[in-house]
Amino acid sequence: MKFLIFCLLVFISISLKAQENYQFKKIANNFPVINKCDHQDILGDTVAKKLEQFDQVYTKKVTCGPPAYHVSTEIEKPDLYYSIQKVTAYYRKCVKKETLPKEKIEKNMVDILNKCLLIYSQNTSHLEQELRSANNSKEILGIFSKIIIE
Repeated sequence: MKFLIFCLLVFISISLKAQENYQFKKIANNFPVINKCDHQDILGDTVAKKLEQFDQVYTKKVTCGPPAYHVSTEIEKPDLYYSIQKVTAYYRKCVKKETLPKEKIEKNMVDILNKCLLIYSQNTSHLEQELRSANNSKEILGIFSKIIIE
């Protein structure tokens, strides 16, 4: 009997830690088209354009009213936004240290950014919660690999 309860508890704990895939539907969105990017990025022109597109979608400028009239930036889905910032910094370090091939990094970044753009208008609360609890860039990359676009 004790063995049965032990096995049941082990099964429950393993099933709770099992990787959950996040499935999202591919929804047509009107994203800004970036043909030319003014700033150069160590990750390449394609990634720089995608990052600029990502920034334009996930941030918006808000003008405060009187008396200040200054412009502030509002970030939509900050957990996703800051996770991309961490992954970008991690990949830039990998390029500088030459620990990963630049082509692989560019492909991975474009793939992650495309996923983020496609899920922008959908409910991502569970994904954001998991990203919030991630401690390092490798965990964040693992979470992004669980996103499936149908």
